[in-house]
Amino acid sequence: MHISLLPDPILKKKIHPLNFLIFGLFLTIIVGTLLLLLPAVHRENVDVSLPDAFFTATSATTVTGLSTVTVSSTFNFWGQLIILVLINLGGLGYMTIVTFFLLNHGIRGLKYALFVKESLNLPSLEDIFSLGKKVFLTIAAFEIVGVILLTFFWQEKGFLRALWLGIFHSMSAFNNAGFDLLGSAGTTPYATAPLFNITIMALIFLGGIGVIVISDLLAIANDMKKKMSLHTKIVLVTSGSLIVLGAVGFFALEQNGLLEKYDSPFDTSLISLFHSVSARTAGFSTVDLGNASTATLLFFSSLMFVGASPGSSGGGIKTTTFSLLVLFVFYSLRNKPQPEAFGRKISRESVEKALQLFLLSIAVIFFFILFLSILEDYPLQKIIFETFSAFGTVGLTTGIIPTFSSASKCALAVLMFIGRLTPLTLLFWISIHHRSKVDLLEEHVSVG
Repeated sequence: MHISLLPDPILKKKIHPLNFLIFGLFLTIIVGTLLLLLPAVHRENVDVSLPDAFFTATSATTVTGLSTVTVSSTFNFWGQLIILVLINLGGLGYMTIVTFFLLNHGIRGLKYALFVKESLNLPSLEDIFSLGKKVFLTIAAFEIVGVILLTFFWQEKGFLRALWLGIFHSMSAFNNAGFDLLGSAGTTPYATAPLFNITIMALIFLGGIGVIVISDLLAIANDMKKKMSLHTKIVLVTSGSLIVLGAVGFFALEQNGLLEKYDSPFDTSLISLFHSVSARTAGFSTVDLGNASTATLLFFSSLMFVGASPGSSGGGIKTTTFSLLVLFVFYSLRNKPQPEAFGRKISRESVEKALQLFLLSIAVIFFFILFLSILEDYPLQKIIFETFSAFGTVGLTTGIIPTFSSASKCALAVLMFIGRLTPLTLLFWISIHHRSKVDLLEEHVSVG
């Protein structure tokens, strides 16, 4: 006998899995907001407004990292713990915890398999049971190693303080959240610290490639005869290429700007690499991006738009979507009906989904850029940067968000929510409630 985690209406199949996913995430944000409003979780003589609490809870639950307040000086230990719980619930934790308990409480059927598939953004319904267990073990192992290394890095602060910093930043980095407890200076004092940079970059990368890739690599490690899946190959090649491109681009654009005060080639390379990795969807920064050039802000906006990979806690349109679009254009120019990669043809359905996601995302971002441009009197490039950061659930910022109006903060919170779920998921959710049963006549329209 076991106790189910789900209410009877869900078990009676009256609630669609996507409803459970979307409203579950929304409910987490609301509960988080109410908890962050409690005076008991604030520093002494510090008040937190409803818009700031809502924005912080949304940012933590959507693992974005944007903030209208300084976390360490606004919230005490209990407030910081609430934010950390929201990060884990909204990141890989939200999806994998629900998945694990669903699958281990005897719930079966296509409906709940669909819930798992959508929540983890899996390409198929195979091996869902074993995947949930592997995800837990993998996340625990990576985060524990991160905690140990970061605790050692901050050892001069005392063991308990160093341990808390290690736990918080390890989980924040692996979940690609970007929140820190280091005050107004953030991580900038550690711009040239190799241990900090390498540990954070490794956690961001491992959390950003997705559980599908991690599971595939673990399976290959156990059986060297097993071939790497096409999905894994595309993710690793695309992720690696974008990281190199981002680092080279940042160095080229900021060698006479943000990097000018650093004399060592190692330091400038480390900073460039760190920000390239972080721009994928993590949000940590060791330099003041508020002083970055317009070219850098627009360049990083494109990296944030791509984001992480399917099955991860990162946002963006995902590396696979970006790869499919590039391959589609490349092979279309060669008059081939289907794109190819690593000796395999890619299905038309995958390409269509990638195109839908790309176009919907561009439309959503454009609307929010227009909206914020009307409300806020800041340079357009900074508004564009903050918008892409919110949509990609990245968290990199030029520092202008704390001065935004309540309406703008709420708008960005909505965008973070959309970015976490992706516009395509929301469109599919809308479509399940309104489906036309009328077949219309087909007619061709001239293009070009």
